[in-house]
Amino acid sequence: MVLPLSQIDLGETAKVVWIASQKAMADRLADLGFIPDEEISCVLKGRKGGMRAYLVRNAVIGLREENINEIFVQTGPSSCSASLDSEK
Repeated sequence: MVLPLSQIDLGETAKVVWIASQKAMADRLADLGFIPDEEISCVLKGRKGGMRAYLVRNAVIGLREENINEIFVQTGPSSCSASLDSEK
């Protein structure tokens, strides 16, 4: 299922599908590791409307909610288990 990054729960892992930001922000997010097929995990959720932190490429990145809503991810077994299967 594809949904905004803001919808994943603390501790949940997902894969980036696409970024719906303007070019400058999309480029900045890509520089931080938010690119298609990249696996990310939610590691910290602040209060509603606040900052959240995600583990991306072994780095913790904090984002504002407005940016989190522009990142679309795929969750569920098919999103992360495929990468594990390909490593075997």
